[in-house]
Amino acid sequence: MASRLSHRARTRLPSAIRSLYPAEKLPGMISLLSGKPNGETFPIRRITLDVDVQSATKSTECITLSLEGQDLEDALQYSPTAGLPRLVQWVEELQARVHKLPRQSPDWRCSIGAGSQDLLIKSLAALLDDGDTILTEKPVYPGILPQLRALGVNVVEIEPDNEGVKPSSLAETLTAWWTDESTRALAFPKVIYLTPTGGNPTGATASKERKKAVLDIVRRHDLLLLEDDAYYYLDYSDVGDDPVTRTRSPSYLSMDPSAKNVLRFDSFSKVLSSGMRLGFCTGSPVLLAAIDQDSAGRNLQPSGVSQGVVLAVLEAWGISGFLRHADRIACFYRNRRDFFEAAATKHLLKEPAAARWSTPTAGMFLWIELLLPSPDSFDLVSQRAKDAGVLAIPGMAFLACPRPSPFVRTSFSQVPLELVDEAFWRLRKVIDQAWAESGDARMK
Repeated sequence: MASRLSHRARTRLPSAIRSLYPAEKLPGMISLLSGKPNGETFPIRRITLDVDVQSATKSTECITLSLEGQDLEDALQYSPTAGLPRLVQWVEELQARVHKLPRQSPDWRCSIGAGSQDLLIKSLAALLDDGDTILTEKPVYPGILPQLRALGVNVVEIEPDNEGVKPSSLAETLTAWWTDESTRALAFPKVIYLTPTGGNPTGATASKERKKAVLDIVRRHDLLLLEDDAYYYLDYSDVGDDPVTRTRSPSYLSMDPSAKNVLRFDSFSKVLSSGMRLGFCTGSPVLLAAIDQDSAGRNLQPSGVSQGVVLAVLEAWGISGFLRHADRIACFYRNRRDFFEAAATKHLLKEPAAARWSTPTAGMFLWIELLLPSPDSFDLVSQRAKDAGVLAIPGMAFLACPRPSPFVRTSFSQVPLELVDEAFWRLRKVIDQAWAESGDARMK
């Protein structure tokens, strides 16, 4: 597994101080080690939280939790780079249960980060050198593109369908790598990056069969699959069954329990709080050690207070309570999806149709292909629609190699429902104006 690491990861020295933190816990050890401030000087004495109850019945009741004593001191103090031990243990129990991983295994562990984006960006630095190649979906989550450009990494896009990356396209690209004019001068890929559930921006979700087919190809070519699954718990395709006992969509990691070919990223942002800035990574201890060493020299650790608050909530709920909460959140977004799509249908599919799309079964995005006089949505979305009072993101922003795109990403997560109809009316109006200005008889 160490052979997958980049030169910078292999040569990065461990933190001289943080690498010794575990020794402080040894029986009888007197620590003169670190410059931790004395906890008696911290002015915060208690953090009190009113938290929703997550019982088997839909309840509006709250429970009051207090973070105090040793738990508060641990949250306010410097702590292990990989996360507060009890929180790490909690998420490892969650991963073992949800993804059917062997609980006591040397093949995998978890690390906590300042959001899954933090861990993802550090993983790219730990895996890829200047001149290396990564495969991505087309379109791709744009949050990774600045890091890839800074690292000098070649990005090769794989053709998609409504489930994300097509196995046939992936296999063809890899098989023809050394003969295809577009790839033969590039280093053979080390990594493939995928967002398999409610993908950002497309909303696409890969089926179990699709994941098996993709993972077979990944194994055949010994790639490492970065499974960025921030919307995993926003999959509303099977919501309605018992949240605790129902079968959830198998992840890539569940199909690779030894974590030989998969490194998985999860987020608390979509189900607990985006402002907490907490996520977690699951995979090979060798890979996670490289990520942790990057954190130790960069930001030391994720926020202790955020970890302490999240840990208090999760321990109060238990895994069953968390799963109930996750399904209630999924139901919330499914209802918003239905309302949002109905308005889009009303205005954009009115004859003559001005758009087409696939209905998402997870996440918070509707990825719409606009039927325009010219197959490029950039000017219409970024200028005309904005001037008309509606904001969205043109499809070009989600391409590793910028080029014209007829798509637009729209989000239904926060827009007030009473404004959705007006938003799509405005969008349709600027589309009709574009056709009228083109002189095309379509709109006459």
